[in-house]
Amino acid sequence: MNLAAFIQIFLSIIFLASAASKFMNPLPFRRTLEQLGVARKLVLLGNRVVPATEFIVAILIIVEETRIVGQIGIGALLLSFSWSVWRARGKELDCNCFGNLLPEQFGVKTMARILLLAAMVIYLFVYSQPTGLQAAQMQEWLAALFITLSIVTGYGLLSAMHQFRKTMLKK
Repeated sequence: MNLAAFIQIFLSIIFLASAASKFMNPLPFRRTLEQLGVARKLVLLGNRVVPATEFIVAILIIVEETRIVGQIGIGALLLSFSWSVWRARGKELDCNCFGNLLPEQFGVKTMARILLLAAMVIYLFVYSQPTGLQAAQMQEWLAALFITLSIVTGYGLLSAMHQFRKTMLKK
């Protein structure tokens, strides 16, 4: 499996996890949209459209014939997330980027994640030939899945430790 195929799986899992979290518990993301000053009608729409779009692009990006459409969709989502970071500047707002799976506030870390994901999407645009993901063996898919889950779990643990440290320093 090449790097581009791994990135397809990585992005798919990230956006599937984000969508699932927002679908299972939509209230935190809705609260974030309200705190960002999004109009009430758009909050209700966004609370459904954003996770649905995340789910759709997660599927589109792993199918070679629809990969470009998935990449464009992820790019559009990342632009909207960047707008959210800009809109939240100077305020202490919970990001709820992954629903309420990871308690984080908007800030530099949020923008760094967006830029990292954007770099991955740009890499896929530059790597325009087929990635061969559909021809990959099951072991390669599973390895990519477990590597991605390990990265996400490690990030979650580091975030929890950082949050715990901040809480302890306030006491």
